[in-house]
This record gives sequence, structure tokens and C-alpha cells, in this order.
Amino acid sequence: MVLMAVAWSEAKSFDYHSVRGRQASVTLNGVYEGESLELKGSSRVQGMKGFGPNWSGDAHLLWLGESGQKMETGFRVPGTGRYMVSLQMTRAPDYGIFSVAINGKAVRDGVDLFSEKVELSEPVDLGEMYLEEGLQKLTCTLTGANGKARAKGGRQFLLGLDFVRAVSLERKKADKVDALPVHVPKSPRRQVSFERIQPVFAKYCHRCHGQKGKVKGEVDLVRLSSAQAYASDPVIAKKLLAVLEMREMPPDDELSPKEADYQALRDFVEGAISDHLRKENTLPPVTLRRMNRYEYNNSVRDLLQLEGDVYPLPEKVIRSFRKYYDPASGKFPDSVHVGNRALGKNQIEQHLLTGVTPFAIDLQAEHGFNNRGDQLGFSPILMESFLGIARALLGSPEFDGYSALTAGFFSEPRGLPRNEWSKLAEERISVFLEKAFRSPLEKSTLGRYLGLFTRAVGAGGGFEPAMKEVASAALASPRFLYLLERKQGDDDPLNTYELATRLSFFLWSSIPDSELLALAGTGRLSDPHVYRDQVKRMLLDYRSKALSENFARQWLRLDRLITAVPDFERFELYYSRIGCEQWKLGLQTMAEPLLLFESIMVEDRSVMLLVDSNYSYRTTDMASWYRPGVPFKGKGNRGRFGTNSLVYTRQAVNSRREGGVITCAATLAMNASPLRTSPITRGAWVADVIFNRPPPPPPDTIPEIEADDAKIEASGQTLRQRLVEHQVNPSCVSCHKRIDPLGFALENYDAVGRWRDSYRSGLPIDAGGTLFGKSRFEDAVGLKDAIIENPEWFLRGFSEHLLAYALGRKLELADKPAVDAILSDAMATRGQFSVIVQSVASSYPFLHKAMAQNPVNQ
Repeated sequence: MVLMAVAWSEAKSFDYHSVRGRQASVTLNGVYEGESLELKGSSRVQGMKGFGPNWSGDAHLLWLGESGQKMETGFRVPGTGRYMVSLQMTRAPDYGIFSVAINGKAVRDGVDLFSEKVELSEPVDLGEMYLEEGLQKLTCTLTGANGKARAKGGRQFLLGLDFVRAVSLERKKADKVDALPVHVPKSPRRQVSFERIQPVFAKYCHRCHGQKGKVKGEVDLVRLSSAQAYASDPVIAKKLLAVLEMREMPPDDELSPKEADYQALRDFVEGAISDHLRKENTLPPVTLRRMNRYEYNNSVRDLLQLEGDVYPLPEKVIRSFRKYYDPASGKFPDSVHVGNRALGKNQIEQHLLTGVTPFAIDLQAEHGFNNRGDQLGFSPILMESFLGIARALLGSPEFDGYSALTAGFFSEPRGLPRNEWSKLAEERISVFLEKAFRSPLEKSTLGRYLGLFTRAVGAGGGFEPAMKEVASAALASPRFLYLLERKQGDDDPLNTYELATRLSFFLWSSIPDSELLALAGTGRLSDPHVYRDQVKRMLLDYRSKALSENFARQWLRLDRLITAVPDFERFELYYSRIGCEQWKLGLQTMAEPLLLFESIMVEDRSVMLLVDSNYSYRTTDMASWYRPGVPFKGKGNRGRFGTNSLVYTRQAVNSRREGGVITCAATLAMNASPLRTSPITRGAWVADVIFNRPPPPPPDTIPEIEADDAKIEASGQTLRQRLVEHQVNPSCVSCHKRIDPLGFALENYDAVGRWRDSYRSGLPIDAGGTLFGKSRFEDAVGLKDAIIENPEWFLRGFSEHLLAYALGRKLELADKPAVDAILSDAMATRGQFSVIVQSVASSYPFLHKAMAQNPVNQ
């Protein structure tokens, strides 16, 4: 079966592509860094730190060629109009003479880049020109060389481009953002009586659930003889709602209700749950939890005002070589120069602070995150690790030059007698501890730490070592390491310090900053307007990148890609030999979904782009991987693709087979087996990540099917036919009914995520299925359409994941009213990112710990 690519003009009607809550501000001085531009031909990025501090971003674009050859790249301007354009070039002994053209039009000749030493040129002025919005093609043609220039290999010369500057000459106009139309849910819940619904239950459900003593799945509906009975049994009501939402019941071989009856069943069960929650609704307690490894790093970094991380962290997948994440700009760069920490040895094995090593990574909870209190243990060994890290950090020879507190908090006061140090130390320590402990400081606590300082000084120590003793002790204190929330009575909200802490760990995975703590100290943070403004401010701060590094990475389960090892002989093109080792293309593809997520955050777009986007960020190697035909044409295994610093460029996605996180190469490869695809793994991933409806684990007694699809196809069967034949246990059928359609929708992608029209044997691929018993699709594009036609399916799942992450616990039935409210806000704005975050941060469970009655929609 040959599937034609579907154009974006054919996408369904739920328009989320135009959602953009944060418009682009002016580009940073109109500068486009050379090392972030698209690299073609012999162009590459060269670090320039060794030649001095004058190069912007400490790097430039380097090109090598012969006379008549061209260096080609491009830059994007944000709007149509007149621009003043110039180039900042590098000059050196082996550089040539060039002519310059913009969009094919010559604008400058005779640009001589020769110099006896390596240095920056004077700005190369290209003059005033009219440019249309979008990509501008820049071409530099090597026309010759200075008589003093030294050629490479006898006839080749170099070009170095530090940056392009394109300054708009148009008058700036205020950005105008059209108001978003309110999207009204298709089927608002109606009040349905038990008398209306009882015959429907009797006709379609009772035969398997209570009639004649037959009780499947421990669900007896016959005994529930009134609306009150359903409201009094929330466990069964919750099960019913889940199977009704996903159309799992009745089974395919049973008579199914009409659509009106299905809707009535859902409305009735929704009503029963609401009735229960009005009477008995206590939020689950928030378990006392410590910081995980990522949060500890960020918190220590911010508390001690370090230049960077405490220790290298593979959890921070993307390592940037220059700052690119700037949500306040409203515009995600068209190109970013980054590396992959998790998969690149040279990215993780970097020296930061002598003697400082991270403690063991905290494992991700099943179907959750690694910030859950019930999953974060604490042992004597871990306590020793915290003590060791604090002492090693503050004693590191690099620390004084790495911390901005060196000149303030730690510095010895000049001219102040030694016997007066304590008063100054008390002032500094009180401010430091309030920030470290995120709470008002008790006199007894201050006294203990001041006593530590006094004893250190009394033993003959200096001011700075004594203050480092205090800081070291604070970093190992449970009051720093744990997110503490006081016990309280029913219906009490968090106090303002607790709220500041919960908010900062949600958005920044770190401690509150001075502004947030000041508002907590005055009580103003509890003002709804002030609180909302703080959420907005924090999203505009660079520290909000933690939502990508910590939430998105775990939500997408991207760590699976690290252990995914496609068979080398069958998928040899997935590997590149660097030195004596084979490196996986996953090193590049792992960043793609994270960069998409960050672009949504920065530009405040719709999270529906995670389902199906019309753009993505890719390297030139990845662009080759996605194109039809053989990728990396003409390249052998050695050095087939890059593994160090890479440039990712914003590229239009021309086929809806690509785009979003469901059909990106990273998630497809990480959910496959070494020799074949794994529709069950892929389907379970979609059910869990996209819809937050994870299937139960499979029974231990179920045998595995053949690991190699070649053996299956040799028998004349497709993988789908073999899996259906394998489902001999009736208990397996219901789960496979849920996950198989989701997995087989992606069967046109092989085990490394490349599109195929048929199996290698020539057997046809059947990628069709039905989503939640409602929406029929024929392939991955149809699956995306089904989700876009029913956006509440994804938006609810995403909202649940984000709320669970924000709370640091598993969601329970008591959280349903909050999820419904978040979903309503998300639907009204077509999934706008900041709206969902604001709604989560303002939800009842986020603002409270426990209460007698959670507000429930009437």
C-alpha cells in the first residue's frame, strides 16, 4: 500500500498553528551569528577562544575552497522592508578575496580578508537594501587572493564569518495580537437520571457485569441500583468513565450502544463522580520530598550565584555553546548551535569544579517523574554525598572565580576589626539562610549557624573560610534539601513561602529568587494579580528552560533513546564511526523534540504542535535522514555524520508524515527493537505519553514473539498478523485493543524511524485502526487527524502530566475537577502553552495541601 504524503493545506479544522501568545521582539541587535547559520559544503564551526576574546559567541563560520567556488548560507529577517546589512568577518594569513551577493544580487566586490595575524576585519558594509520577510540567501564567491596570502594545499583559501548584521530601517510598530476565539467543547455534560440510563446498562453491560453471578473485572453493576449507589462507589465509577472515554466497552463482539446512549452513559458517570467529590473530596497529602539531582544542581547554582552548573548533568540533554533560550525575546532562533550531553562523551566528561561529582541519578517513577516524594529515598550514603559535595564545592580551587558571592557574602570586610566580624556575618547569614531555607528565619536557627561562624573564627580561621563553613552546613541541611510544608488544618492554603517554593520548583526546578521571596515575606504573593504576574515573569526568565530539560525530557521518556541499539548490520546507516567507536544518529535526533518544545515555550504557541507541527529543528544530517531515498549518499561509515557541536536549523515540515513528537525519529527509534519495529511498545508509549492512559504491565507468562521480522515474513505473515495470532489469552485482548491501533498506526516507520511503503519482503503494511472506538484512520497522518479532530484527548493527557509534575505526586480522583478546569482553559485558547501553565499554577491542588471539600463544577 503506497501512502501519499499529505500537505498541510489538507490538515483538519482545529487551527492551532496560528496560536502565538508572545510575539517576537527585535532580533538581538539584528545579529545573526555565523556559527548558527546553515552549514553547506565545506563550511564548519570553528571555536575562536584561542585567538582572543573578540569573536561574538567565541566562534565563527569557517569555509575552505578554490577560486570560483562559493560559500553559501542564509539568514532570516522578521519582516519585509529596508535593512542596513553588514558582515563581520575574520582576517588571517591564509584567507582569500571574495565578492558578496544577497539573494543572487551582487552587493560588494574585492573583500580582501588577508592579514598577517588572525584578527577581526572592519565591518564589511553591504549597504541599504529591500528584503522580504523570511530567508535571505548569502553567497560569498572566492575570486582570488592577496599576493601575500598563503594558500592551503597550493590553491585553497579560507573565509571566516563572525556574524551578519541586518538592522531594520522601518519604523517600529506595536505588535498586535488578535484575540483568540473561544473554543466551546462539542459535548458539554448534561444531567442524566438513573431512570434514563438504567435500561442502557441492563442492555449492554449487565450480562458480563453482575447478571447471573457473572462479574468480569470485579465490576458488578447490577448491585448498583441508584444514582446514589454509583456516587458512593468512586472506584467503579472511575473505571467506567475510563472505558467509556476510550470506547473499550462493550467488546467488539458484543452489541454496542448508539452514540446518544454512549454520551448519556458518560454524562451519568461524570455526574456520579461529581456528586461523590462534592461530599467526600480530600486531596492526597503531599509527601515530604527531597530535591532530586537536577533540582539540587539548579538550587545550589542559584543560591551561590555560580556561573554554571555544579557538576556535568546528562539530564540536561542539550548543551548550548552560546545562549539561545531567551523567552523574553518572543522569538526562538532560526538556528541553534548545541551538543548532546547524554550521548556525547566529550559533552559530559567536562571539567567544572575539581573534586565535585554528582550523586546517583534519581530514577523516573513509572508513568511519572523523578520528583515524586514517595519515590525519592534518603540513605546514610546519600547524606554523606550531600556533605561531600558541599565541602568539595566550596573548597574547590575554581570556586572563587566561579561564584558571584566571592566578592560579597564570602569576602572579608576591609578595615573592620576581627571582634566586630560577627555582626556583619549575622546580617549576611540571615539573608543567605532565608533564601536557602525558603522560609522566615527563626532566631534559634540563625544562632546555630552564627555559632558555627564564631567557633571557626575563634579557632584562628579567617572570615572567608568561616563563611564557607556556614554555607557548607546549610547546603547539607534537611531544610535546604527537602521541600518542607507545615502541617495544617483542613481547607488551609499553602503559606506564601510554601507557595513561592512550589512555584519555583515547578517552573525553574530551583529555589525562589529574591523577588519571589520578597513577595512571600510581605504576603503579597497571595494576591491573585501579583501571583499571576509572577508566573508570567518566571516563564519569561531563562530558568524556565527547566520545563524542557526536566519535564519534557521525562514526559517524552527520551532517556530510552540512550539504551536503544538498532542492529548494526541491518541498520548500518544509523551509525557513524568516530575514531574506533560507532556512534548512533540518536545523538542528533534526541534534541529535535526538545527544541520543538522550547520553541513552543518561547513563542507561547499551542502544545498541539507536539502532535503535528509544520516546522522542526534539524541538522543537515537529519534532513538527509528524513528525505526519501538513501541518506548520507556517498558517505561511508567513517565520519558519516557529526557527533560533536551541531547546528540545528528551523525547517519547514513539508509532509505530515513528519512533525510533532509522535512521528519524530527519536521516539520512533527508542520504541523499537534491534531488528524490527515494536508496535506494542510504540502503542503503549502513545497511550501513556500522549493520552496519559497507560496500559497495565503484561503478564509474565506471555512468551515473546520472534525478535527478527525476517523470520515472521518468511512464513508469509506480517508482524500485525503474527501479533493477532499470538493473543491467545482473552485477558490480553482488551489491552491490545487499546494499544495495538496506536502502535500499528506507526508501522510505516521502520525500527530507526524512516518511512517505508511496505515490508522488506514486499508484504503490504496495514497501519489502519480506530482511535477510542470512534475515529477511523488509515495511517499515521490519519491518527494525527483523529487527535486534532478531538483535541481534548491530547490536551487532557498533557494537562494531567503537567499537573502531576507540578505537584510532585500521582494524580487521584480528587484532582479531576482541577484537571477539568485546566482542560477548559486549554480548549478555549487552542492549547496555548502559557495558559495551561497558568491554569496548573492556579489550580486548587497546587495552591493547597489538603482540604475538606474541593470546588467541583456544578
